[in-house]
Amino acid sequence: MPKKKSDPESKPKKESLNRAAGKTRKAVAAKVADPIAEPAALPKPEPEASPAKPPKAAKEPKAAKEAKPAPKKPAIVISNDDISLRAYFIAERRQKLGWPGDSTGDWVEAERQLRAEAKKKKP
Repeated sequence: MPKKKSDPESKPKKESLNRAAGKTRKAVAAKVADPIAEPAALPKPEPEASPAKPPKAAKEPKAAKEAKPAPKKPAIVISNDDISLRAYFIAERRQKLGWPGDSTGDWVEAERQLRAEAKKKKP
């Protein structure tokens, strides 16, 4: 015996879903058929049912003792007074010997020398 058109089982599932959402086939087709419509006017795709997530794998046991990073060495602190005094003596020697340079280079060289000396003192 053929099914009647009014029978809800004979209609596609999409149409029944659209009706359940308050949409008719004509309304959906009208929005999709307009090629100039703004993207906001187009119907949003319905989210698909997400596939079942696989069960979580058993967590791997952590190592008995995680290696902690070695404590950081304190930064070498050199005062500006120490640097300026060393830069003064570097500048005096540079001028006496007639070498080219300027006060900025003297300062950088003084700081380099003091840091090198501080590293030698601390093993």
